[in-house]
Amino acid sequence: MFQHPGLVSDSKVPVQNEAVLADTDNPQNQLSPLTAFTSYVLCCVTFIVVISRVRNFWEMSRSYGDNAAYLTIAQATLEGRVAGPDLQAVRQFYRGTGYCLALVSKLTSLPVARCLPLLALACGALALYLCGRLWGWRVAALFSFIDIAYTQRLCLGGCEAFFVVFLFAALWLWRQKHTASAITCAVLATTTRPTGVFLLLPLAAVLIWHRRWRDVMKSAVVVAILGVLYLAPIILAAKDPWAPVNGYSDDFYSSSPVSVPFYPLWRGALATGIPWTNHLKIGFYILLTLFGVVTLWKRRRKAFADPAGQVESAFFLLFGGFCVSFNAWGAYPDYPRYSSPIIPQSVLELRSRLLNAWSILPMSVVAGLLSAASALNVRAVLHMLVH
Repeated sequence: MFQHPGLVSDSKVPVQNEAVLADTDNPQNQLSPLTAFTSYVLCCVTFIVVISRVRNFWEMSRSYGDNAAYLTIAQATLEGRVAGPDLQAVRQFYRGTGYCLALVSKLTSLPVARCLPLLALACGALALYLCGRLWGWRVAALFSFIDIAYTQRLCLGGCEAFFVVFLFAALWLWRQKHTASAITCAVLATTTRPTGVFLLLPLAAVLIWHRRWRDVMKSAVVVAILGVLYLAPIILAAKDPWAPVNGYSDDFYSSSPVSVPFYPLWRGALATGIPWTNHLKIGFYILLTLFGVVTLWKRRRKAFADPAGQVESAFFLLFGGFCVSFNAWGAYPDYPRYSSPIIPQSVLELRSRLLNAWSILPMSVVAGLLSAASALNVRAVLHMLVH
């Protein structure tokens, strides 16, 4: 299989001064899978308990974010419809999440509204496992609670959980040299959010660079087949294969979806009506991305030494570059949500003796509480805690 550039082939012994996977952590920094999953459970349970004390959890899940659109797509899929006024109204939304909900609902006989948060939580747990296998359990433990926006969409439902699990699955399969499977997962990620293309591009580029023409042809066939299957219902419903792109054109500051790096973020930060607490939260995740870029630059030679590292590093740079250049009004307030897939690589070199099980677990509870307070009215949460 592809070895991470920090490891000797067929060995778990780290190369000197390069510690990346869990096995390469210093003894004082090692964390176990149990710690990572316990942190995940504590964070999610705290979030759900707080939400349930203030509002009806299932009602909030149905109306949260873009969930109503995904439920509409899932219900229409169960009914065998590819067109209709309801689907026309949500034509700009990517349908991968709705298709996943429809499949699970069909298999379990559960209503799609129940499947959404339950399946998102399951995808979050699988993504955590893949994160631990890719970058180590210390990184996975941090990823389990550090992104407040991601936690909200794991517990209440949203496309992010599906998107991240497909991305991480693609990266893990690529390390295992399962090229076609990796491309398939990357395409499936793109059906949930268009930014999945930032993984497809490095995969294709590395295959071409290493002249693996047979894998290039196989990948092209996979992309073509899945692309046709995905676009056919959209063309029938919206009569426009570019509906997922055109539907968001009103959100852009200009005709281009990207701009000069950091300019959209600066423009969003100057907007009125954003609480100072939101500025602190968003600034933290922007700094986290910059920290990941700096640490990647320091280990650039080893990071790009083999095909696995080349794909992962290129994906991080492309995705991070898009996040700071996305030319839409939501680029700044939604930055924590957009950057969630690159959080593990951003904290890859974040090492401290304070990051141990005794500190990680309490922090996960606090993170769950903060996530719930962010999703709800903060005063409502404080009132619940007092009374």
